[in-house]
Amino acid sequence: TELLAAGLVIERDGGGSYDRFRNRLMFPVRDIQGKVLGFGARALDESLPKYLNSPQTLVFDKSSCLYGIDRAKVAIRQDNLAIITEGYIDVIMAHQYGWQNTVASMGTSVTERQLALLKNLTRNLILALDADAAGEEAVSRSGELVDKMLPVSPSVYGWVKYEDAHKAEVKILVLPQGKDPDEVIQEDVSQWKELIRDAKPI
Repeated sequence: TELLAAGLVIERDGGGSYDRFRNRLMFPVRDIQGKVLGFGARALDESLPKYLNSPQTLVFDKSSCLYGIDRAKVAIRQDNLAIITEGYIDVIMAHQYGWQNTVASMGTSVTERQLALLKNLTRNLILALDADAAGEEAVSRSGELVDKMLPVSPSVYGWVKYEDAHKAEVKILVLPQGKDPDEVIQEDVSQWKELIRDAKPI
C-alpha cells in the first residue's frame, strides 16, 4: 500500500502490481532540505517515454520541485545566480564541471512555485533550456505562467514583468542547435563558460 501511495509501483488490472521504474536509471528528487520527495527515471533501452517521473503524490508535486536544489542552494547564494536547465543529466554534468549553481525544472515550464524557491536565494536567473522547439515552448509557457502571477498589464511579456516586480534579471543561454547543456559541457567546457558569459537579457 505504501509503495502504491508513493508511486513506486502500479496496480495490474488482474491483481498484483509491477515496478513503475523497471529497467530505468533513477534520480532521487529532493526538497531544498535534502528530503526525498519522488523520483525521475531514464529508460536504459528504447522504452518510451524516455524519461518518467513519479506521479503526483501527497509529498511529490513536480511543479513545486527543482532537481538539484538541495545541492545547489549554497552555490546559488554565493554566486548570486541560478542556472536553470531542463534535465537531470544537465544538472549532474554541470555540477561535476564546477557549476554547482545549476538546477533543473525537470522538463516542465518554470513555475511560480519553482521561482519562489529561487527567489529566496537569488534574483539572477539564466534559462539554459534545450535548443529545440520544446525548449523554446518551455520558455514561452514559463513567461505565460509568470504573466498570470503578477498584477501587471497582460500585454507585457511575463518574464519582463517578473524582472520588474522582483528587481530580478533573467537571461537566456542560447545553446547550439540540437545540443543539450550536458553535451556542450562534456564536449567543450570552455564553450559552456562562454555561453553563460554571453547569455542574453530576456
